[in-house]
Amino acid sequence: MKSEVKIWDGVFATDSYCLHMPAQNAIIIADLHLGYEGVLRMEGVAMPRYQEKVIMEKLGSIIKKYGPEKVIVNGDFKHNFGRNLKQEWQEVSNVLKFLCKKGDVVLIRGNHDNFLKTIASKFDVTMADKYDIKGITIAHGHKDVRGKKMIIAHEHPSIKLRDRVGATLSLPCYLFSDEIIVMPAFSPLASGTDVSSADAGDYLSPILKKHDMDEFRVLAISEAGLLDFSTVGNMKKADYHRNSFR
Repeated sequence: MKSEVKIWDGVFATDSYCLHMPAQNAIIIADLHLGYEGVLRMEGVAMPRYQEKVIMEKLGSIIKKYGPEKVIVNGDFKHNFGRNLKQEWQEVSNVLKFLCKKGDVVLIRGNHDNFLKTIASKFDVTMADKYDIKGITIAHGHKDVRGKKMIIAHEHPSIKLRDRVGATLSLPCYLFSDEIIVMPAFSPLASGTDVSSADAGDYLSPILKKHDMDEFRVLAISEAGLLDFSTVGNMKKADYHRNSFR
């Protein structure tokens, strides 16, 4: 299995949940949703804090492997829609402190990032609603932003595989066409859209609602590496989500 697959010229999907742009010495991650456990506790769900540790370990591995000079976070750095929780202050600060030591940091605003600027202002980072690099527009995807080529997130795409007795396996994935790349969530807790069974109206991003998602290719992330599942439409025809592994 491959750990890295070329999607566009100069843009590679990786099994590390990031996009790699070697010529720009940049990586792109999205949907960290730091503070998720704190929001769950507010809702009465007793969830131990572990996400920050997992995210920091993943980031450490990425930095060691690629040595990027620029890290772009494509939205939803934090989870709570309202005020910044104490947990978010701590975890966002810890991650930014780590990343800022490695190079330039660009934060794209997502729909969960209403109060992120309050924390980010303590660090030397760039914040924007969208960011252009090498003729590619990077935007979170919760708003209808236009660009000839776009990298978005927000959707948390995944595929669900099911065997004959009903056991299921869910794998995060990249979706891509000649014009758009949809990134997987970096958060280990973030659920999202099961593209193997989603109808056109199930997609969250207004950008994707204007496209035929059955034509998008699916590149899933597994422990063994990246898995090419052809297109969304072909997955549905093959009924992967009902009968795909034994």
